[in-house]
Amino acid sequence: MNEKEISILGIPAMLIPIPRNQLRGLNADTLLRFWFYSTTFNNQDLCIIQAKKMDEYSPLKYRRATEKIEEVLNKPVAVLLDSLAYYERERLIHQGVYFIVSDKYAFLPSLIVNVQAKKKTKISTKLTPAAQYILLYYFLADGIDELTINGLQEIMPYNYLALSRAVINLEECKLCRTAKGNNGTKFIRFEPSKRELWEKAQAYLSSPVKKVLYSDSIPEGNFSVSGINALSYYSRLNPEPYETVAIWDKLFNIRNTSYNEAEGPCKIQIWKYPTTIPNQQKSSVVDKLSLYLSMKDEPDARIGKELEIIIEEMKW
Repeated sequence: MNEKEISILGIPAMLIPIPRNQLRGLNADTLLRFWFYSTTFNNQDLCIIQAKKMDEYSPLKYRRATEKIEEVLNKPVAVLLDSLAYYERERLIHQGVYFIVSDKYAFLPSLIVNVQAKKKTKISTKLTPAAQYILLYYFLADGIDELTINGLQEIMPYNYLALSRAVINLEECKLCRTAKGNNGTKFIRFEPSKRELWEKAQAYLSSPVKKVLYSDSIPEGNFSVSGINALSYYSRLNPEPYETVAIWDKLFNIRNTSYNEAEGPCKIQIWKYPTTIPNQQKSSVVDKLSLYLSMKDEPDARIGKELEIIIEEMKW
């Protein structure tokens, strides 16, 4: 069973198959009669079930099945249907069964009301941290024409669902396109050239720095060199005696040492995504493109000049 994409009231949603080991507690009959998927809608985790033989299930049977599944998985359960007559919708609603009908209707009362799909959808104006991380990996990788979510999951510290959402975000910003192969695998492809795509992406990219703290000494942990000393590594700029280091916010533990938000010889940047890109040679220094995005608004003309040189000398 492969992942697939549906639309819930005009909003794309990726359905990720739920592994059998996460369905323990359900009886064999239920496991055999449905396909099970996980997804998110309005920032809410959902389980989506689809009957293998839809004509076998009445609204009452759907209610009993969804109640049991919700009890086991501890999250809302919705039934995916290809089509549904008006009177059948009313019967499902009467039974309190959550359901999604193609791109036309959805009954998810804890999230939305029962309405007909609207044509207008929210347009992404910025990349999410995970989407930006994927795009930067593509820019910096050698000899890669296309990616897959499974391949990305093997090298990135994000799960399948997070990567699926990130790819949808990239598509919404028109920075990639996807296509399915004969075996159902979704391929992620980028056009045009990397340099042209970098220029196009500027409207959607943002600084990776989420927060800045200060400390009297470099703390222990998964920190990477950032700031001026990272720039000096990639350019002719001289290093400075004061350190700037970066760490992904998911790895940062403020209790490890004493920090403050005012001043100190060591600057600690808390990043929105990992501070190292997979398969880059120098893992102790942040990557060139993230460094550029974190420093491009610095008022120092020397910094601006060296950043421009880094971009011009990139092997796109």
